Amino acid sequence: MAEQESAASLEIADGNRIDTKETKFPGDVETMEGTQAVRKRETLWPVFFGLAALVLVVSSGLFLFYKHELKTNEDVLRLQVEARAAALGGQYDEAIALLEQAIRARPDFRAIIDDNETVHHAAELERLSVEIRQRLDKGDAEVALSELEHLKSELNGHKEPIYDKLKEKADGFSMELTLLELAGDLTALTTIEEHGEMLNVVNGLIGQEAEELRALILASIRKITIAETEYLLQRKNFSGALSACDKALTWAKEDVELLALKERVKQEKHAYEQAEQLRIQQAMENAAEEDLINQTDAIEVISIDHSLDDFGDLSVVGKLRNKATRPIYNVEITYSVKSSTGEVLGSGTASATPEYIEPGEEMTFTATVSGIYEGDVVAVIDNKTWYLD
Repeated sequence: MAEQESAASLEIADGNRIDTKETKFPGDVETMEGTQAVRKRETLWPVFFGLAALVLVVSSGLFLFYKHELKTNEDVLRLQVEARAAALGGQYDEAIALLEQAIRARPDFRAIIDDNETVHHAAELERLSVEIRQRLDKGDAEVALSELEHLKSELNGHKEPIYDKLKEKADGFSMELTLLELAGDLTALTTIEEHGEMLNVVNGLIGQEAEELRALILASIRKITIAETEYLLQRKNFSGALSACDKALTWAKEDVELLALKERVKQEKHAYEQAEQLRIQQAMENAAEEDLINQTDAIEVISIDHSLDDFGDLSVVGKLRNKATRPIYNVEITYSVKSSTGEVLGSGTASATPEYIEPGEEMTFTATVSGIYEGDVVAVIDNKTWYLD
């Protein structure tokens, strides 16, 4: 019976045979699928954890690389800032060392390379400026000027702050060379105007050297003015002396010595004018007095001598002098002969010789009076006439 049921289970009404190895019942299918899922889960977890670990390792590496790169960039930027500060302070070697360190860290960083080239260029120009300074200190102005022109050409067009101090040095060298040239030309100047024009140039310059040259120019202006003023004062040319002082003061404003000189000229001018006024007044008085003398008392009697001959003729000889201030001519003398009692015994008129008499020159006249028989007589001049030249 059992065998029959077993046989029946293996047959189908149509006579087909069922392979028991391939036939699956519902309960058997679910069991197999669950087993396979478990097996799949057991396989995926290691893969997942492996991938997660790989991602974690890669992420950590990338993070560390990022941190390293960020740190490197920060170090490079710090080196660049420090290098720029050193360069602005004139510490070019230190700046170059910092920039080269930055370049080793970031060899393709263009800004660092450019800074390095700029600092090298500035350092080279600094060495050139030191050489120019040495040339100037030695008095080699010609070579210093040539090197300065080269320095200026190198600085031309550069507006970076690192070149500011070099430009200031170049400007200082230019001013110093200008002052040296002006100082050399100073000894050749001879007029106040030439000194004044140079002073205008120097007034536009600054520094100790400019002050020293300005003082030399003012001293030269002062010296020339004093010499010219003294010369004019000797010739009583007070207007010219005042003009010389004013001209100098146009350039040397408020110069104490020149102001004192001008005041002295004014005082001497005033004293001279007073003296001249007094002299003129005295001259006018003298002229009036002289004119009075010339008109009324031009002839001085030096002597009158007389002699009586045996015939009773009395010879009278008179010596006279022209005491006028002008020449006189046609001098005529009216004379008389008196007795001891004052009786007029004779008189007459005589002309003096020479006819033309300069001031201070002498002249004489002679006359004969007849009928004088006594020797105790006196000859006197009663009147004198003359003409003034």
